[in-house]
Amino acid sequence: MGWLNRRRAQESPDEAVRSLVTHLSSGNPLAPMAPTMVTQPGETQYADIVVGCHAFYGTNVEYSSGYAVQGGPLFMAFGVLTGELHNARTRRQAQRMAEIQWRWEGEIRVVLTDRRLVGFFGTGAEVYWLEHLLALTPASDGRAVNLTFNGGAPLLFSGAWAPWLCVITAALVHRSPWPPGHPLPDFAAPAPAPAPARLPAAPPARAALPSARSAPTEVPLAERLAEQVDPLPPDRAAEILSGHPATTVEKVLDLLGTRKAREVRASLQSRREG
Repeated sequence: MGWLNRRRAQESPDEAVRSLVTHLSSGNPLAPMAPTMVTQPGETQYADIVVGCHAFYGTNVEYSSGYAVQGGPLFMAFGVLTGELHNARTRRQAQRMAEIQWRWEGEIRVVLTDRRLVGFFGTGAEVYWLEHLLALTPASDGRAVNLTFNGGAPLLFSGAWAPWLCVITAALVHRSPWPPGHPLPDFAAPAPAPAPARLPAAPPARAALPSARSAPTEVPLAERLAEQVDPLPPDRAAEILSGHPATTVEKVLDLLGTRKAREVRASLQSRREG
């Protein structure tokens, strides 16, 4: 029972059931546990728990019907009548006790393997083979489960760990986390997956306006000509400038140094006079 004590310390029964249902619903197999009883070769154990148990059966009840009477005739007649009434009441009580009904067996230990369910009752251990299981029926609230076996008394398990037993039995018998045809109770339903975090919306992109500083500017013609003719001899510079309007030439000469401008101007004058 150390396994059960450790599990109780780790999580509540409902949390354990919910975790197991989530595990099985994701397509994962049952996780076996270390055997806590002698198992058969190849047998795998999955549970060792304590649950409340009812069994559905009748019984034989013995009762005595004797009633001794002594005394006078009147007293004896009264005694016989009283005795018959007592016998009838005892007989009816014995009949009710013998009827097939659910009988409380107490809190018992249950070990479940892939082959059998073993119940440890006050009178000893009883084995129920899973291959003889006829029905696995959970209660409407999921807090109890009824197991009906061929050739054995039906069993009704209740208590905190009864849903855990129901889930494992359903997984072994039906390959399902809960008996088919029965709704999964709310306390056993897997927790919904958290919604993915929503990233903050990016602000709309703004059209970048061209910067006055970064925008390329066209170099004026006079500046380009001044850079071109400045390193040239005056005659060559005059030859280049002679093909441009006089206003442009004057701007170029204004940009050149005083000496260079005087030499180029003289060359231009010579070209016009020649």
